[in-house]
Amino acid sequence: MRTVVLVLGDLGRSPRMQYHAMSLADMKRSTVELVGYAGAACRPEIVVDDRVTIHHLHNFNINIPRAMFIVWAPIKVALQILQLFWLLLIRLRRFDSVLVQNPPGLPALIVVRLVCWIVSSRFIIDWHNFGYTLLAHKFGGRESHPFVQLAYWYERLVGWLADDNICVTRAMSNFLKEEWSITARVMHDQPPPHFRPLDWKDRHELFGRLENEKDGCLQSVAPWMTALTEKDEEERWTGLKKERTFSVNSYEEREVRDAPEVTSFCYWNERGVLVGRRRRPALVVSSTSWTPDEDFNVLLEAAKLLDEIIAKNLKMPPVVIVITGRGPMLDEFKEKLRNTTLKYVKILTAWLKIEDYPKLLGSADIGVSLHTSSSGLDLPMKVVDMFGCSLPVCAYDFKCLGELVRHGVNGYVFTSSEELARRLQEMLQGFPTNTRTLNQMRACIEKKRTRWSETWNTVVKPIFQEIDKASSTFSLAR
Repeated sequence: MRTVVLVLGDLGRSPRMQYHAMSLADMKRSTVELVGYAGAACRPEIVVDDRVTIHHLHNFNINIPRAMFIVWAPIKVALQILQLFWLLLIRLRRFDSVLVQNPPGLPALIVVRLVCWIVSSRFIIDWHNFGYTLLAHKFGGRESHPFVQLAYWYERLVGWLADDNICVTRAMSNFLKEEWSITARVMHDQPPPHFRPLDWKDRHELFGRLENEKDGCLQSVAPWMTALTEKDEEERWTGLKKERTFSVNSYEEREVRDAPEVTSFCYWNERGVLVGRRRRPALVVSSTSWTPDEDFNVLLEAAKLLDEIIAKNLKMPPVVIVITGRGPMLDEFKEKLRNTTLKYVKILTAWLKIEDYPKLLGSADIGVSLHTSSSGLDLPMKVVDMFGCSLPVCAYDFKCLGELVRHGVNGYVFTSSEELARRLQEMLQGFPTNTRTLNQMRACIEKKRTRWSETWNTVVKPIFQEIDKASSTFSLAR
């Protein structure tokens, strides 16, 4: 069985489609053609797998004046159509099915539908969201705009013409059924095995690299913590302040001084065991593509409020917030960050190696998601990854988030900076020795966690088993 997995976007930033490709490759007599744009690196398992062949499409994005967009857009679509027809009809060997991500669906959906009719293959759509709602966002939320209406009917028609449909939430499945008469199987995103909590040995290796390498995102943490602790000690000895939970512990400091390897978070004690430092900061992680649908001003304002809370609350630890990712609004955020004064909270931005992102999640204490859905019907993949690492989350609330985040059970939801700061305070009070709320949430996540392969084998695999059976029958008949 030969399957084309196609996304008209950056393959490296399309984890769900990569996971589809890996699962398909694991089926008997199966080969996969993974198609998309070059950009971020794909998972190493895919790159070295002989059963998966990666094909990079040419990206026709060019920098043009905004006024020229209406002229260039149809030319770009025409070039994409020609490229897809050439790849699918001429370059690739005959395939049995094509699995396409939507969005982006223009012009991929209609081209693949036509090609599958021509070569008698199955056409399957994996609905991650709706392209027309993303387009409406660009037009100030106006779904009545002619371009948005055109996109709406395009997706609705081609979706109805698909042989099979998969989607990411029950809410989306209900919408497709009730509004568009399309039946879609629900394949909730699930974390693959490499998203897991790390032990102190693996954390120490990661922290050591991120603190000591030239471009390590945690380089500034050690001097910041040293200055913070020295200032706290000075104030405590002059009677200005009582002892904080992260103040100097003489026994620990002696062990740290004599330890062969030390980071801001852990060290080798005198018994030769890696342990977490009592004086370590809490590590909060978020990720983003730095686009307008995620407002990181909410996190920045929450950090200011949290800084004030920590200054008054002796049972609160200092907090390091690492935001990973690249995108158009990163420089704007960095400029705001430079103009912000924080004492007990340190915000860092980072671009990590693909293998280090799950390790950072597996070493963190809390995850934060600011994802807001344009349709209200999809879920943030980053939260799925965080749960794979047993990481409690604070997630911005929207329509169907309850399918993933259960408030007060595996995390908290919030709708404002004030609420986010308050939830972080509740989770970090007494850190690192007395973290009952965090421990309970971690236990709940681990108890309920389901891996990608389990869900995929139940929901998606039967589609391709049917395709494989039909393909084998056809081959025998010939």
